[in-house]
Amino acid sequence: MRRLIEAETAKEILSQVRIGYSVKEVAITEALGRVSAEDVFSPINIPPFRRSTRDGFAVISEDVSLASESSPVKLEVVGKVDAGEGTSLKIGRGQAVEISTGAVMPENADAVVMVENARVEGNVVWVKKGVSPKENVMSAGSDVQEGEVLVRAGEVIDTLKLGLLAGAGYGRVKVREMRVGIISTGNELTMPGEELEAGKIYDVNTYTIYAELKKLGATPVIYGIARDDREEMEDILEKALSECDAVITSGSTSAGKGDILYRIVEEKGEMVFHGVRVKPGKPFFFARVDEKPVFGLPGFPTSCLTIFLEFVAPAVARSLGYRIRRRVVRGRLAKRIYSEGRRELMPVFVVGNRIYPVEKGSGAITSLSEASGYMEIEEGEEIIERGSEREVRLFGKVYDYAFAGIDVFDLLELDAEVKGMYMSPELALLEFSRQSVDGVFYPDGEFEFGLVFAGKKGKTGAVSGYGVSADFLAKNHAQLVNLFRLGRLDGIYLLRPFAERFGIDGEEVGEVGIGFRSTPELEGVIGDQLRRLSR
Repeated sequence: MRRLIEAETAKEILSQVRIGYSVKEVAITEALGRVSAEDVFSPINIPPFRRSTRDGFAVISEDVSLASESSPVKLEVVGKVDAGEGTSLKIGRGQAVEISTGAVMPENADAVVMVENARVEGNVVWVKKGVSPKENVMSAGSDVQEGEVLVRAGEVIDTLKLGLLAGAGYGRVKVREMRVGIISTGNELTMPGEELEAGKIYDVNTYTIYAELKKLGATPVIYGIARDDREEMEDILEKALSECDAVITSGSTSAGKGDILYRIVEEKGEMVFHGVRVKPGKPFFFARVDEKPVFGLPGFPTSCLTIFLEFVAPAVARSLGYRIRRRVVRGRLAKRIYSEGRRELMPVFVVGNRIYPVEKGSGAITSLSEASGYMEIEEGEEIIERGSEREVRLFGKVYDYAFAGIDVFDLLELDAEVKGMYMSPELALLEFSRQSVDGVFYPDGEFEFGLVFAGKKGKTGAVSGYGVSADFLAKNHAQLVNLFRLGRLDGIYLLRPFAERFGIDGEEVGEVGIGFRSTPELEGVIGDQLRRLSR
């Protein structure tokens, strides 16, 4: 990192990058989320014939225009046509044909009387309500006309486009095939599914980048883990470059003694930039090797994925022919934020119009999984006050309500997105007083509940749980139950509703009241459930 460049400069450089791709024909079942390589036109009208949209009787509308309950019109039934059948039926004045939803309309018929507006007597139908021309009838080509564009070149094939292709009879379609190699680096990494040895961690970055590339319509290719060995890194990088249109690496980008990947890339190609003035992800680099782009992402999971989303994903999408339209929302900070004074992309989650920082380090794998998106902190901003208005770039969901304290809110059945914030009852009540959360559950009384586990000789060991300081602190009842079932704990305290939920038989050792407080809005939404739980 000879010289850090500004984030805007890095984005400007990457805006000129074009990653190559080939064209591949795939089954439409494999086309979802891919980018169309050509304009696709409909070879047929959809629907290809006039059809009924109701069960009933095909008629000439003029015959029944004056029909009513008090003065029904009598018509002769001359046939029947079901969906999926061709028909040569033709009706004349005073005639009708029984018809099913989706069936071909008989010649001369221009409307359908619904079955509930008709009374059948033998081969005669009495129409009790008039219809107008084309009523309950879909014309040929009224949905899609022959020759109409179904999907344009460079357009992402989503669920609706896939349905259009199927409806027009396409079983296969040509897409843009961009192969992107993924390489994780580091002696400490182990592939998921393998046994985790001492000092090792599972590789996260390969799979988060894989998922994001799939969402972009690219074809990710996993090359596994490259150890901190020059020869091994060179071999894997060479293989990925020979087989792919671009390569994304993670780790080995800093200036540490074991960080050798960027040196290899620099020797084999052109290092366009190495180091961006942004947190997290300062050691991010971009290079060209064998005329192919190489993106070097930092190793910490949050840094890796944040830098990918902010810098690399737009280049991938742009090269495939479209632009990412990321949703943006504005809100106010629910708490004060302290920053180091340099530009930062901070993971946050959003509840209504409140913004909360995800307060975990860039090495935490849950930082982005818990986030709604990220907000930008400008260089020089060291303190951002609670209530400050900010913009959030979304990649996840926005929550409707936030609960804090004991995890009793897990028992609620809400038709809403709820963010649970596990914290001590004291802190939860404080956050509620600050209007940072919508509801809070807390023990009503002095009874502390959680878990007790014993030593090998049966002696009582550390006590932990909700609001209890100890060597071990469980986030919620689910974690307690899982640890108990794994044999990590000899005993646990559970609130009865959780014991019933998890099928745990135990001894009743006491009673505890659960208090709750909520905003008036939330009280109106879930008041009955809260009152039930409080009993």
